[in-house]
Amino acid sequence: MAVSSDISVTYAIYLDVVQATTDERIERVRRGLLPTLIMQLAHDLRIPDRNLAHYLGLNRATLRRKIADDERLGAQESEGLLATATLAGSVIMASRQPSVAKAIVVDPLAWLGRWMRTPMVGLDGRAPIQYMDVVEGRALVARWLASALSPGGSA
Repeated sequence: MAVSSDISVTYAIYLDVVQATTDERIERVRRGLLPTLIMQLAHDLRIPDRNLAHYLGLNRATLRRKIADDERLGAQESEGLLATATLAGSVIMASRQPSVAKAIVVDPLAWLGRWMRTPMVGLDGRAPIQYMDVVEGRALVARWLASALSPGGSA
């Protein structure tokens, strides 16, 4: 799907992740992501970086050290961050669809940040972000997000 150039430039990192093949995403995790991505993602989602790090199961002191030492995250540390960046890319792609809610079109990542922090009855009153620290939780959140973005969803 072609994405307009203004969206492509603004959200290039997330579009790159969501459009990558499975093998490419696996290789990125194995190689390790740059820890500065969490700061960018937190900013774009309007979530304090300390909160996003906590919900992704990342230690803030380790993040600061890796940033200072110009080191990449380990594979386990990278998985949740990549999954969250993939969710961001999915919302950006969906924001170009004519059937999507106006709130998503206006600012897809701010919408995603609010959605991730909103408690949901189907998640036992917990917010999707509270599931992002483990693989099964991330898969659950991805399914809920896909449902919310589909026509007739609760977006």
